[in-house]
Amino acid sequence: MAVGREPMRERILAAAVAVIRERGITAATTKEIARSAGVSEGSLYNHFANKTALFAAALGEVAATARTAMATLAGSAGQGTVEGNLTRLAAGMVRFYGELLPMIGPVLADPDLIAWLRADGPVQVQKEAADRAQDPALPPGSPGGPPSGPPGGPAAGPVLGHAALIGYLEAERRAGRLSAGAPLPAIAAALLGGCQQHAFLIRLAGPEAVAAGARLPEDPEEFADQLVRAVLAGHLPS
Repeated sequence: MAVGREPMRERILAAAVAVIRERGITAATTKEIARSAGVSEGSLYNHFANKTALFAAALGEVAATARTAMATLAGSAGQGTVEGNLTRLAAGMVRFYGELLPMIGPVLADPDLIAWLRADGPVQVQKEAADRAQDPALPPGSPGGPPSGPPGGPAAGPVLGHAALIGYLEAERRAGRLSAGAPLPAIAAALLGGCQQHAFLIRLAGPEAVAAGARLPEDPEEFADQLVRAVLAGHLPS
């Protein structure tokens, strides 16, 4: 879509995602985002309450792929095969973590920022910055609009995703498609943790080193198939 015809809020949000992806969330600046979007820096605050709201919305855009994948998984309970459903999820999550890790890496090294996220910092800042009553008709994160992101701030997202995966596994166990004694929280952790590890290794070492040293395929679908078979070993009804 041509820059001049794209709605300004979407242009700003797309620019924010691109800048954060390239530089990481702590090094990204509103000046650079505005320049990338082709707008003045002050224009950002016509659409987002503050820098925090903009960054939270940008991370929300990236996380939308994971939320969609989890929603699709939930709707697949009892359909297809458990292995097939989880393989599709795992392939999508490998790609998601491949995008997310470079963006949030610096955050993990900042204890003050981590504490702020856990304390619901982004939502609190948005509430304090609002200069009028929240209008649910306005976009989330915009001046006067509702806060963006799930309750609990961005740090709650990974926990919600883990819980959603457990919910799917519970549904499959109730349907008799997983063994009664299967440790569902551990299966969810192993599956998502494996996806994160693959994305981390590919990012840090490169696909050739991963294939030679870790003996893992670069292709997300091929890796996901191997991972799911390993994680579900012994937990499928005979």
